[in-house]
Amino acid sequence: MANTDRAWIEETLSRHSRLTPAVVGLLKNILDRSSIEYLSISGRTKEIGSTEEKIRRKKYTQPEVQLTDLSGIRVVTFLETQVKEISDLIRATFEIDDKRSFDRASILGDDRMGYRSTHFVCTLGSGRKGLLEYEALSELKFEIQVRTVLQHAWAELAHDRSFKLGTGLPAKIQRKLNLYSGMLEIVDGAFDEIARDVEAYKSEIATKTASQLSDAELNSLTLQPYLEQLADQYNLDITFVEIPEEVINEFKAFGLNKIGDLKAIANKYVLEQIIEHSAGDENAIGFVRTLMMYHDIDRYFTIWKRWEGLDRPTASLLAKRYGSQKFKQLMKDKQIWIEGEENLGSFNEPLGDEGFW
Repeated sequence: MANTDRAWIEETLSRHSRLTPAVVGLLKNILDRSSIEYLSISGRTKEIGSTEEKIRRKKYTQPEVQLTDLSGIRVVTFLETQVKEISDLIRATFEIDDKRSFDRASILGDDRMGYRSTHFVCTLGSGRKGLLEYEALSELKFEIQVRTVLQHAWAELAHDRSFKLGTGLPAKIQRKLNLYSGMLEIVDGAFDEIARDVEAYKSEIATKTASQLSDAELNSLTLQPYLEQLADQYNLDITFVEIPEEVINEFKAFGLNKIGDLKAIANKYVLEQIIEHSAGDENAIGFVRTLMMYHDIDRYFTIWKRWEGLDRPTASLLAKRYGSQKFKQLMKDKQIWIEGEENLGSFNEPLGDEGFW
């Protein structure tokens, strides 16, 4: 006899309301520990009404066995490779019901187009049965779905009734739908391929010396290993941050198209001057900007991407390099605030003990 009475549903959903956040927390923990990037991990517990409706609609006679989605977890990641990595971790972390788990790509087959995702039916497993926080939860089944961002976008569109992308479409529209969904699959695979190319390029760059990097294009992937080698050689304190494309374009507008161009303005004397006036930790963007300003401050301010503040040690360095009058006038013209100055463009007090003013 089916356990369709409301009391059983309420008691079961009460336990699932504890299970769902527990599984979300476990997944976040194992993915973070494994350094696997993901867009989101979300979970939901079915409501009483939708549970009753599904039992009736599916004509379940053993809902305690047949209902596997009272707790549903969705992991959205970026690349197909990450889907595989996450799937392997799920298999290692939970007990999987292989008969009810599937990869939608294998179900669709090679001759059909459509969104793809990997779907697991799991339990926490007997290994967690004795843990207090999982008491009465270890035998409950839950579902985990793993998708890429593009697979998720397609699935959301396909299930949104306002778009009417379900079955029963006219043949002409269905062919067009298959074509565009196929394009999404191609793009998904292409992103994965590009990610692998980037990792291979980074690995290749990491093995090269500063001299070997000279002819390499200056970009976000080549800049960090070169600066790391420079920091090691001269004991520089540089923090490495993600360098946006607009900043790389700023460097190139100055004339730093190759690592060799940067190497040419970062000679031993210049680096010694920067070290002498260093305030300590400086991020990579600020460090390269200091090099550019020290090399040719007039050229730098023809391509200047507006920023409003300058730390006091760098100001002292540039005042020594160009003379206080020229530097003072330039800072006033550009309305650049200097750390420690009460008023914009106020240079009445000397900068530290150097006496440049």
